[in-house]
Amino acid sequence: MGGCSTGGAKRRNFKDAGRVCPIDYRLDSDLFRAEPAFSCDTLYVVGGLYGNPFALDALDDLIASEDGDVRAVLNGDVHWFDKTAENFEAIEQHAARYMPLAGNVEAELRRETDIGVGCGCSYPDCTSDADVSRSNRIHKMLSTALFSHPELRELLQGRPVALTASVGSCVVGVTHGDEKLIGGWDCSRESLQDPLRQEELSHWMRETGIDVFATTHTCSPAAMMLADGAVINNGAAGLPNFSGQDFGIVTRISTTPAKEALFGIERKGVHIEAVPLRYDQAAYVEWFDALWTPASPAAISYRDRIVGGPNDYIEDALLGGFSPRAAFREEAVRPRVRATAGDVELALARLMYFEDMLEAEHLRTEPHPTTLQANVGKLCNLACVHCHVEAGPNRTELMSRECMAAILSVMETRGIETLDITGGAPEMNPDFEWFIDEAVRRVGHVMVRSNLVVLLEPKYEHLIDRYADLGIEVVASLPNVNAAQVEKQRGAHAFSGSLEVLRRLNAKGYGNGGGLVLDLVFNPQWPVLPPRQDELEQAYKRRLSEDFGIVFDNLFAVANNPIGRYGAHLLATDRLDDYLELLMDAFNPDACGDMMCRHQVSVGYDGRIYDCDFNQAVGLVQKREGRDLTIFDYAADDDLALERAIAFGNHCYACAAGFGSSCGGTLVQQ
Repeated sequence: MGGCSTGGAKRRNFKDAGRVCPIDYRLDSDLFRAEPAFSCDTLYVVGGLYGNPFALDALDDLIASEDGDVRAVLNGDVHWFDKTAENFEAIEQHAARYMPLAGNVEAELRRETDIGVGCGCSYPDCTSDADVSRSNRIHKMLSTALFSHPELRELLQGRPVALTASVGSCVVGVTHGDEKLIGGWDCSRESLQDPLRQEELSHWMRETGIDVFATTHTCSPAAMMLADGAVINNGAAGLPNFSGQDFGIVTRISTTPAKEALFGIERKGVHIEAVPLRYDQAAYVEWFDALWTPASPAAISYRDRIVGGPNDYIEDALLGGFSPRAAFREEAVRPRVRATAGDVELALARLMYFEDMLEAEHLRTEPHPTTLQANVGKLCNLACVHCHVEAGPNRTELMSRECMAAILSVMETRGIETLDITGGAPEMNPDFEWFIDEAVRRVGHVMVRSNLVVLLEPKYEHLIDRYADLGIEVVASLPNVNAAQVEKQRGAHAFSGSLEVLRRLNAKGYGNGGGLVLDLVFNPQWPVLPPRQDELEQAYKRRLSEDFGIVFDNLFAVANNPIGRYGAHLLATDRLDDYLELLMDAFNPDACGDMMCRHQVSVGYDGRIYDCDFNQAVGLVQKREGRDLTIFDYAADDDLALERAIAFGNHCYACAAGFGSSCGGTLVQQ
């Protein structure tokens, strides 16, 4: 009943009340394998009414406007602000017209003895202690009011916690929290951003035959299309869910489209949509204010949201596949300020200096680098929002053949073992083929970082054969194994195009352990850290093999760096500070010794020397005698030392957060 989508807060205590789910909240998976309880043309899933009587009136009107067989399931937390026994009874009598399920509020209200879990919300750490404490008091007031009315508590006994229903050709699973717990948070927006959670939920939907999974509980709407079905969390029916709006949201699943919808998707001929529940806002505010004084826990936690909505926008809820409907397309977008590289630089400069976190031995490179990474240009067929080098179709910066020749000369004379070629889309450099031919002949181990879809273009598709002939290690970006998430990040058809190129690479012998190495790269779509690389690799291999017959060798999990286009996007959408806080909180000193800057040389398209590709993006060039150091300096002077003091910036926190991150993936082995 208070999510984490609008900013985090640190916990300062570890009390159980409001933070944990009791053992009897566990859901038997067979609940969702049961035969559907009913079939209908239109199903409304109405979660989080929170005791708003006017929302129930609006639901009556909404259902009355429908044709065909219409059902409504109230999937938990029907009560919350009602506070008194009289209000509770009135809500119960009204709710009895529909099919109420028990949420955590009802599960705790119906107990005869308090077991110490407070409201039962099981709030995550990102919800502040103050919010949790107030929620426990809101629940306690209603519980106390019902204590002397056992006949009212009796109304909640035996109330089911989950059901399945059939709508058209889809089986719909409905519960309050997630598929595991009544008060679970694994269908929150934050949890659904985790690719391991996406895979877990998708696998569960495949196993149970659920096509649509409808939940609520977290008070923040979220909707996502997975490989095996759609998940939709309506947020709250009895509260505004987005900035400036004064209505609740319910989930509508139907064989026909809604007359009015905020966002939705169609699956198997069934429309899965979030629709507004337009209750009498003025009457609701008057009713609320009569029950809750300005200093009450409910007013402190919720009144601002009731009046003006949270600092949240429709686009924040759409995690892939779902799209805003026409009437709400304009207000779906979070207002953006224009953010420049200078603005991002200033935001980073406010942090504690990264190098002050390091031990002395980590401030310099290793004496003999093993890898030279060459960025051969910023020209790219894509313009991804997460791109730290701001590559795109209109960029003109390209490395010359002269610079490439200098790189190869330095690698030969210095014994650098691996050439790592990146971009942009490196294939689009006109001298790229010459470079890889010469590199294989003169250096040996060559890696090329590809976005895959560029290899579908007629001008470049022959490079798949060339890579195989030369034994090039292909490092391919694939940010998810679900089509909706890849296309949200990269555009329409990016997923199917990537799969087609992977199949062609497999056909040439890549990825099957036979010597032609195919690596995939994951980077988060949202401002979060990557999950465990080994677990994510197994999830990728399972999904790609089982569903598409595709194999690969290694997965590299890479954190997004808050610079370039990505940093500006975070700043423009008011998310940069939260992400920087996350990176600093997750600082891992064990990652510092293996950061990629310590064992590689990075060369920009114009030959200038950097410590890494991220430093290239922010212009942290290495210096020699007051001028920029270049690869030509090394080519002309065999005695010029490759060992150097590393140029750090506060963007480096991204490389040392969590398990650590580099172009080769995780730094700290789990």
